[in-house]
Amino acid sequence: MQHEITLSVGTTTLLTNNALLARHTLEQETGLAPVEGIVGVLLTASEYLIPPAIGQHWEGQGGTYVGVIRGENGAPDYHLIAPKHAQIDSIVYGSAGHRIEGANHRRDGLANTRALLASGVEHPAAKWASEQQAEGHADLYLPSQAEAFLCWANIPEQFENKGWWLTSTQNGPNYAWIQYFVDGHQDGDH
Repeated sequence: MQHEITLSVGTTTLLTNNALLARHTLEQETGLAPVEGIVGVLLTASEYLIPPAIGQHWEGQGGTYVGVIRGENGAPDYHLIAPKHAQIDSIVYGSAGHRIEGANHRRDGLANTRALLASGVEHPAAKWASEQQAEGHADLYLPSQAEAFLCWANIPEQFENKGWWLTSTQNGPNYAWIQYFVDGHQDGDH
C-alpha cells in the first residue's frame, strides 16, 4: 500500500510516494543523521526505528524481526515482523473454487489479505488474522509466498513444529501457495 508523502522545505514542496526520497530529503535539509541498514523507513527527529538483529523480538513492534521485504510495483521496501502469539494450530482457509482478484501478490500479504476479506467470499483464515493484535498493532495479515519463505529462511525456530502453512498468495481458484518449514520448499497445489 503506497502513501502519498508531502514535504515542504522553504518555498519548495515535494509530493511523492517514495519513502526513501522523502527520507533522504529530510536528512539533507534538517541535518538528521541517517541510520545505516534501514531501507524504506522514514525517520523523524523524535522517533528512530532501529530494528534488532534478525530473530529477535522487536519491542513495541509486535513480534520477531524477520528482515526486509522488497516492495512490489514501486512500493517501498518494508520490515517484516512475525507475531509469536498470532499463530493457530488449525483453521479453515476458505475461498476454494474462487479466484480472488488481487490475492495473487507474491510479496504483499497485506494486499492479498485485504483482497480476500473484500471479496465477499467467506475466508476464515484472513478474518482471523485481521482480527489479531500485537503490542497495540492491529495490522496483522496472512503472509504472502515471499514473506513465508523469508520466515523459513530467517526465523525457522519460530515455525519448527508447524510443518507447513498456507500463504495468502493464491495459485488459481482452488489453491494457495504453501510454505513447508521442514525443508523450505513451496508448493502451489493446496
